[in-house]
Amino acid sequence: MQKLIFILFILLTISFNDRKDDKEQIIFDRIEFIFNLKQTIEEDVWKSFTDKQFDVPLIYFTDTSSYVVNPTAKFLTTFKSKLVFENGQIKIYKTEQRVDRLPFHMETGLTSGTPTDEYNYHSPFMRCSSYEEVFKKIPDVLSTEEWVTMIMHEYFHGFQFKHPAYMDYYEKNIVRVQPDSLINIYNNNSWFKNLIDKENETLLKALSEPDNAKTEQLIDTFFKIRNQRRIETKQRVKLDIAKYEKCFETMEGTARYVEFSLYNKFSTMQPDYKLSKTDTCFKSFKKFKNYKIENDTWLYLTEKSTYFYAVGFNMAKLLDKLKIEYRGKLFNEGGLSLEDIMINRDNGN
Repeated sequence: MQKLIFILFILLTISFNDRKDDKEQIIFDRIEFIFNLKQTIEEDVWKSFTDKQFDVPLIYFTDTSSYVVNPTAKFLTTFKSKLVFENGQIKIYKTEQRVDRLPFHMETGLTSGTPTDEYNYHSPFMRCSSYEEVFKKIPDVLSTEEWVTMIMHEYFHGFQFKHPAYMDYYEKNIVRVQPDSLINIYNNNSWFKNLIDKENETLLKALSEPDNAKTEQLIDTFFKIRNQRRIETKQRVKLDIAKYEKCFETMEGTARYVEFSLYNKFSTMQPDYKLSKTDTCFKSFKKFKNYKIENDTWLYLTEKSTYFYAVGFNMAKLLDKLKIEYRGKLFNEGGLSLEDIMINRDNGN
């Protein structure tokens, strides 16, 4: 009897370890999926996205653990970590202790200003919670694919800040006014909100207008409304918001553009073999078949979204329609914005 109990104990231990290994393997598979999608964005959406000079480490949080992908040397001296997975593209370390105790992460973070010993000083890190932790906070996220679009949005912010000219401009000119300041103006001033919504409606009309001359007229109308609103804002709110608005529209609009590109991509891609076999939240792209942007109004309507996300997204799509190259210029030229490129569209920019 004692021998039988011992054998059963061994079998249970092996079974438990297998389940534990399977659970961790899903984490590795998800991270590989993320990095493969980065390459897809590089090829189809934004050249240089995967260039090594713009590489951003990823910290993946479960409820109890932290995994860091391609960490910096400074991170490894700050947090005791063990290499647990490696392929030709990525190295994944598991930290001895969770990097922080915050229950939720979906952001790119870095420390700027006065130099510090922080592991992320002038060094952006993408930080995301596992799908399970995201689902607890946002139950509408029903699949690994939707979760990864959120990650890619944040990853693109890291890509932006890895451009030295952009980082320098942001730190010297923008950081003192946070996005919440503009959001509060929009939420608390009906005249401001009405004009912003009107500007965005004009952009949407320009996007759908087949006639080139009428498209140009609509763009001119957009700028007339915008310029008048900014004059009125400076008079009423005592803040010249132009450079902040242009920066946040460019920052968030392009990140949303990259996020949206995955929705379109998922409608034609084959599902990831590993995840479709093992990850219960992987839905084999079913939601994205025959995807139509019209069903996701949060992408492009200011009243359904933070206003400068939607406006920036629509500007990026309008530049596509006008066949104006902008990806190679943004972030390499510091404060250059989507708005600047659209204003100068007749000057070969």
